[in-house]
Amino acid sequence: MALFLLALLNRPARADDDAVPGIQDVLAMAEDMRKTGAPGNCRQLLIPIAGMVSEAQRSDYLYLRGFCAELAWDAADARDDYVEVIARNKEHVTEARFRLALVLEDLGDGHGALQQMVILHKNEGWDVDDGIAVNLESAIAQVAAGHRRVGLKNLDTALVVAQSWNKHSWLRAKARYVQIDQALADAEKAKVRGTGSHEAKVVKLRVAALADAQQAMLPLIADNEPEWILRGLYRLGTAYETLGDELVAARAPASLTAAQQVIYRQQVSAQRDKLRVDASHVYDQGVQLSLRVQFESPWVGRMEVERDRIRSTLAAGG
Repeated sequence: MALFLLALLNRPARADDDAVPGIQDVLAMAEDMRKTGAPGNCRQLLIPIAGMVSEAQRSDYLYLRGFCAELAWDAADARDDYVEVIARNKEHVTEARFRLALVLEDLGDGHGALQQMVILHKNEGWDVDDGIAVNLESAIAQVAAGHRRVGLKNLDTALVVAQSWNKHSWLRAKARYVQIDQALADAEKAKVRGTGSHEAKVVKLRVAALADAQQAMLPLIADNEPEWILRGLYRLGTAYETLGDELVAARAPASLTAAQQVIYRQQVSAQRDKLRVDASHVYDQGVQLSLRVQFESPWVGRMEVERDRIRSTLAAGG
C-alpha cells in the first residue's frame, strides 16, 4: 500500500491541474474503498496525504475522511471533519450537515442533530428523493432531541411515503428501529416491583410489547439493512433480560409462608430463565446474521458477550 501510494504521489501533474500531483488519484481510490465497504482501508489511505491536499481539494478530502470515519464507527472523528467542511462553506456543505446530524445522534447529541436538520429544512428546491430523506431524518432527530410525541407522529407520516419509495432503505430501517426502541421504552416505564393485580397487568403489558416488537421487526428485516436489524435484535434481547431481572427483583407476596416463599422464588427464577433463553436466542440470531452477511458493528460484539454470559449462567444453574 505504501509503495503504491508513493507511486501515485510521484506522478507528474497535468499542466492545467493546480492540485498536488497524484492526490486526486488517492482520493478517487479512497472513495472506491468507501463505496465497497472498506472504511478502514479508506482511512489508512487518507492519513499520509493529510498535509499534501491542496486548498481546492480540502473539502473533498475532509468530507471523505469524515464519511469513512463514520462508517468505521468513529463518530467523534466524523463529527470533527463534517464540522470543518461546513465551516469552510464550499463543497459538500449540505451533505456534511445531513451526515453530521447522523453522527451527533450516535454521540447522544439529539439537540445538535435536530439543529442541523432544521437548517436543512429551510433549504428550498429539494427534489422528491431528497425530501423523503430529509423528512425521515428530521423526525428521527426530533425523537432523539426529546420531542417524542411530535417526532413519532412525523416519523409515521414520513414512513408512509418512504415505504413505497425504492430508495432510502437505510433510513427506513433506522426509522423502524426508532419506533421499536421507543415502544419498548414506553412499556419499560411500567416497572414490575411486586405482585398483585396491578403487577399482573404490568407484566401483561410488557409481554405484549415484546410480542409487538417482534412483529415490528419483520418490515425492518425486509428493508435488508444489517446495521438496523442487528440493533433491533440487540434492543429486543435487552428487553427480554430487563423483564426477567425485574420479575426476580420484585417483592414476594407478604402472605406467603417461608416454604411458600421458596416455591415462589423458584417459579419466578424459572420465568426469568425462560426470558434469558429468549434473549440468548435473539442475540445468537444477530451473531449468526453478522457472520452470514459479513457485517461488523459494535452491537455484534455486545450480543456475543451477552449470549455467552447467559449460556454460562444457565449452565451453572444461576
